[in-house]
Parts: sequence; C-alpha cells; structure tokens
Amino acid sequence: MTVRSWLIVGILVLTGMPLAMAEIVGSGSAITQVTVYPDAARVTRTVKVDLKEGTQTVVLKGVQPNFDENSLSVSGAGTATVKILGAGIKSTFLAEPVDERVRQLEAKIQVVDDAVAALQNDMAVLDQKKAFLDSVRLFTGTQLPKDMASKVPTVDELKGTLTFLEEGTKAYGDGRQMNTIKLREKALERETLQNELNQVRSNNGRWERLLSVDVECLKPGDLTIELSYTVNDVGWYPVYDARVAFEKAKANLSALAVIHQTTGEDWSDVALTLSTARPSVGGRMPELSSVWYLMPQAAQLQYEPYYAKSKRAMNMALGGMSDSAMKEERMESAAPAAAPAPARAAVSYAQAENAGAALVYKVARPVTVKSDGSEVRVPLLAQDLDVVFEYAATPKLSTYAYLKSQVMNDPKDQIMAGRVNIFLDGAFVGNSDIQKTIAPGEKFDLYLGVDEGVAVKRELMEKKSDDTMLGNIPSPTKKLSYVYKITVQSYKPRAVLLKLFDQLPVAQDDKIKVARIQLSLKPDTDKYEGREGVYMWTLPLNPGEKKEIMISYVVEFPRDMVVSGL
Repeated sequence: MTVRSWLIVGILVLTGMPLAMAEIVGSGSAITQVTVYPDAARVTRTVKVDLKEGTQTVVLKGVQPNFDENSLSVSGAGTATVKILGAGIKSTFLAEPVDERVRQLEAKIQVVDDAVAALQNDMAVLDQKKAFLDSVRLFTGTQLPKDMASKVPTVDELKGTLTFLEEGTKAYGDGRQMNTIKLREKALERETLQNELNQVRSNNGRWERLLSVDVECLKPGDLTIELSYTVNDVGWYPVYDARVAFEKAKANLSALAVIHQTTGEDWSDVALTLSTARPSVGGRMPELSSVWYLMPQAAQLQYEPYYAKSKRAMNMALGGMSDSAMKEERMESAAPAAAPAPARAAVSYAQAENAGAALVYKVARPVTVKSDGSEVRVPLLAQDLDVVFEYAATPKLSTYAYLKSQVMNDPKDQIMAGRVNIFLDGAFVGNSDIQKTIAPGEKFDLYLGVDEGVAVKRELMEKKSDDTMLGNIPSPTKKLSYVYKITVQSYKPRAVLLKLFDQLPVAQDDKIKVARIQLSLKPDTDKYEGREGVYMWTLPLNPGEKKEIMISYVVEFPRDMVVSGL
C-alpha cells in the first residue's frame, strides 16, 4: 500500500545546518499557487525529490524575492515516510562568473558594432558623392553662362546635366535616409544587448538566496514539498462595468480584478486565488490611550472658501456621490444598432468562497503575471440586479441630472471600493465609483452617471441692493434680495422620480439675517440628513413634463460689514 505522509510546519527557521546532513538540490521547482491580497501575496513553490533513508537537506535555488522568514511554512506528501525537521533561508556567494553567456552577448554586440561601422562608412561615401554633386552644380552655375557667350549648349547637353544632378541628388537622399533608419535600429539592438549583458554581469559575484528544508526520511521514496511565503510589491484592485437597460429596469454589474506585481519572479500558469483580506493590517485591535487630554489654545477664526462649501454641499446632498461621477462633461456615444446583437461570449468568472471575515475568489483558469508591474485582468464576478431608478440633481453646482438606484448585493459577493464604467442602453456614458466596501447582502446606492434625458437649470432672475437713504444718509443696514428659478423637465418615455437639492444661506452671526424666504413649492425637508439650509424636493415627472420652483430671500447685515459667501 502506498504510504503518504503529511506534515505542516508553521514557522521553523534554522540558523545553521548540521554538517552531517546530505544535501539534495531540488531541481525543477516552480511556483504553482498564489493567493493575492490587496497589498501582498502568499506564494507556494513546489518541488519533487527522491529521498534515501536518513537525515538530509533539500535545497531550492533561484529564489528571487525578498520575504519575511517568519512567513515561511512547509508541507510535504509522497510515498516516502518523512519527518520535516525545519525550513529556512540560506545565502551563498556566487563566485564563478557566467563566462559563456557573457562571451555570447559580447560577440553579438561586436557584430552590431561592425554593422554600425559599415553603415557609417557608407554614410561617408554618400557625403563625398554629395560634395561632388555640389561641385558640379557650382561649376555649371558659374561656367555655363560664360560658355554660352561663345557657344550655346545643345538641349541634350542641358538635359544630360540636369538628369545627372537630379538622379545623383535623389540617390544621395534615399541612401542617407535608409542608412539613418538602419543606424537607429542597430542602436536599439545594441542597447538591448548591453542591458542584458549588464544584468548577467551583475549576477556574477553576488549573494544568492536559497530555500532549504531539513527532513528525516524513515522510508525511502518520493516527496513533493510545498513551501509557502508572503511577499510584498504585489496587489489587486477591482474595476467594475455597470450595464443598464433602462426600459427593462435591469442592470448587470460585473468586475475585473486587476493584478500587478514586482516581486522579482514571474508567475507562470499558476493557480490564482484573490482574497479581500488584508494580512498586513495585523490581527490585533489598536487600543485607546489611558487619558484624553484637553488643553487650551488661542482661538482661531476658521474660514472655508465658498467654492469648497459648494463642492462639499453637493457631495452631501447627493449622499456621497463621487467627484468622478460629477464631472460636467458631455460624452458622445454612437446610437445602438437596429439589428439584433450577436450572442455574447460566455465569461468564466472566479468562484467566490467565504474564508472567515474575508472572501476569496478562485480564478477559473491558470494565470501568468510577469514581475514587471504590467497589469493582468481576470473576470471576478457578475450580478444581474433588479433596479428602481431615481434621479438626483443639484442645479446650483451641475447642469446635469444623475441616475442612481439602490440595489442589494449578492449574499456570496463582497464588493470592494473601485471605479465603475457606466453603460446606459449599450452606450458608454461616463464613470462613477463605489466608495466603500459593500458586505454580502448589503444594500447600496449604485450611481449610474449622467442622463441628459432629464434636464435641470437654475437661473438668477433678480438681485437687488436696497440702498435706502434717510435724509441723504444711507441706512445702517444693507439688504440684498435674490430671486432664483429652478426648471426641471423630463424627456424620458416613462414617468421618473427626481430628487432635487438646493440650499439657502445660513447666518453664522447674530448681525446677519436671512429673511423673507419664499418658496413656490414646499420642500420635503429644509435640513436634508440634518444639514441646515439644504433643501430637498421629491418631484415625480411624467414624459415631457416641466416643473418650476421659484426661490427668493433677503440677506440683511450692517453696512460696514463684509460678508463672505454672497
């Protein structure tokens, strides 16, 4: 019966290896599994060795990345009966140069240099021909007028001279252009070879990191060893596509995981798992200090620019709508084709699994990720959502209405914060984002970008300053009166709901008064989510329906006072 043995050593780092141990070089080790976290990765390297009875050390060479030795763990399985005694990292100095590869690269560079020298020689010959042509052109330009005084050249003589100059000049230009291109190509080729040569030479006389595993073999046989370690300089993040079918009240939310790494070793056709856990954060909760001190300091008057207030008010009024979703840019997109769309190719999304407080996604196919920082995208998840649309608008800050819907996250998916590309009825309309992590089964607002099918406008209709004179003396109180008109209109083919936001100034000083507030339509609230002065109206709009809201108020303050925010 085949005997299989398993042993997992959590963390064993040996500071020295006994001299009596036989050393076995584990050739052909490869990275087979990688679990990628948002800011780190757990790499598993596998190697198969044949063991004889006794105590011995298995050594894996060519390990590139730097990692914490405390993260190293090892397990094994095979026909051999084995005890794994420990694992650790060894370093050895590479004293012998890699002569053969150096010689090959130097020979290739010499071939390129010889070709460059030949091209430069050709360029010198061309320049000599050009100098000769210039001398002929100069001679004919000065001597011909003199000869014509005594003898008129024939037409054939003139044509021959002209043809000679034209053909010679063209041959010179063509030859020089061709040689310039070849020299540029050779320069790039030499640079590539030189970079490789520098890299090879840098490996000569350096320290090499080795992974070593000490084992005690009780029964000979084969053993497959798996070593796992945690590396940094790696991570992943999601990018979402939201494809909305307005008339069907449906939305498909799909995500791609964007993976990147510069760990120092490539991952070739590995079994890839993505995790939402963050092991670098640590497992221990930070504790509060014993005392929270309050100390006096000089009072300072804090000012906030008006434009900053406006931007903050818009974000608050729209329930945290992102800046990217607020961009006031018109996106041009082609109308969808009338013919039925071809069937879409099936996508193999990652399989989601619960792993304690985190979610892990097992990618459906082997993945290769180079260690050059280039991004690799794999399908992560997809959800079909039933949506109830509503619009939100803050015409004081933006002339657009924004489409949104509250949706329920799938119970098996955790949605991380990330950018969302919005497609409305097949056309790309802009970008939005998901600003925080959404737990499985949690409701969240999905903002779907600008929809110009609902128009909003805010106009200043009147602004007056009351400069009442009392016996030719200005009144000590200044009054400024404002009248605004907000217009909304729907061009959608069915009824929609619009949440309209606006604000009136709020006095922060007893000497400033906001009075005579008049609204043609009563708002749902004048303290939206507890924010004073932020008004919200819920407006149902039928197809083609237009509504107007008139707002007027007066601001009174001492004439000698300078009021910011007006």
